[in-house]
Amino acid sequence: MQITRLELKTSDLKEQALFYGETLGLDTRIIAGTQVLVRAGATELVFTQADEGQHCQYHFAFDIPENQFETAKQWLAMRAELLANEDGETMFNSKTWNSQSLYFKDSAENILELIARHDLKNASDEFKILSVSEIGLATEDVLAFVKTLQEKTGLLPYKDESSDTFTAVGDTEGLFITVKQGRIWYPNTGVPAQFLPVRVNFQVDQIKMILNGFPYQIDLQVSP
Repeated sequence: MQITRLELKTSDLKEQALFYGETLGLDTRIIAGTQVLVRAGATELVFTQADEGQHCQYHFAFDIPENQFETAKQWLAMRAELLANEDGETMFNSKTWNSQSLYFKDSAENILELIARHDLKNASDEFKILSVSEIGLATEDVLAFVKTLQEKTGLLPYKDESSDTFTAVGDTEGLFITVKQGRIWYPNTGVPAQFLPVRVNFQVDQIKMILNGFPYQIDLQVSP
């Protein structure tokens, strides 16, 4: 699965534009004063204005070249505070996923992740952000939503692992991180998963689809 466009809400477009454009150095534009468009490798990351009083905190991840994790850590440490777990650790290795991750927050306190997936053959001579590869989705019933995703998209629980509080759905290139509403986002962030407005354009085996929410609805993407 490839996430080609991810649209999220934010309460401060200008601050997000500064963070992604100046702090992270990504190609960032404000469009008509109503949208912030960030070019995150192969993914268009879009922020639109949240409703007054609405505070949205999402979790999403950026893929990086699998051989650039150490460089990524140095790069990120100069730009943002690395999030730690209860033991003070800021680097996270997953044997099951064969990956390494770093976590940080943007100006809206979204929980961001840089992840090097060693199952992907994407080694590079330089560090760069390749794409958005994960988006967190809160739900009341994780296993029921996982079943719906499977029926609508053909996507399966990643690495054949599922539970009623956390199930990643998709493949090495892209994942829906489905979690029980209220579950605290890793690592020890204190930020609960919420029902939030989101729009995800994604592609599975050349079939283009759109997920809208909340509540979530999945449709085929109709070409203009």
